[in-house]
Parts: sequence; structure tokens; C-alpha cells
Amino acid sequence: MYYELMIRFLIGGTVIAGTTWIAEYFDPKLGGIIANIPSATILSLLIINSALGEKGAVLFAKGVVIGNIPWYGYIIAVILLTQRIGLVKSLAVGMLIWLLLVPLTWRIFKPV
Repeated sequence: MYYELMIRFLIGGTVIAGTTWIAEYFDPKLGGIIANIPSATILSLLIINSALGEKGAVLFAKGVVIGNIPWYGYIIAVILLTQRIGLVKSLAVGMLIWLLLVPLTWRIFKPV
């Protein structure tokens, strides 16, 4: 269990460091594109598959798709508000939108 968490931490840290480096020294948009590499999702799916089987992995993957709905609310707020109110405030508004959309999305897509 701790080994798996350490691997996730290392992969996540590597992706974050790499994408910020690319954004800083090459192109911020390219860094944003690369930030969406599904490395953490791949690792999570492999671990969930070993613990819960393919059915659990498929349910997890469906949760990732559903979880993107609140994330889009968050990132759209950041895109639209950053130049008006600044990055930190737009991140706060985006997180608030995300926090409001998560339970709503869960209710809509929760199995009966």
C-alpha cells in the first residue's frame, strides 16, 4: 500500500515539475496540454484493477469522466476571471464552483 502511494507521489511530482518546466521555458499552452497526461489515472486504474478487478476499474474510469464536469466549471472560471480579478481570486472562485458542482454531479450520475 505505501509502495503504491510512493509511486503515485513520484509520478505526480514528476509530471507537475515537468509541465511547469515546459510552460516556463517553452510554451505555457504546451505545458497545459502535457499536464493532462493521464499518468496518475493509468497508475490508479492498474492499482484498482489489481484490488477490485476490471469491473472496479471501469467504474473508476466512469467516475473520472463524471468528475470532469465539475473540473470544467473550475477551469472555465479560471480562464474567464483571471484577467479581471487575478489568478488567486479566480482559483478560489473556481474551487468554489467545483465544490458546488461535485455533489450536484454525483446526485445526477449516482446509480439508482
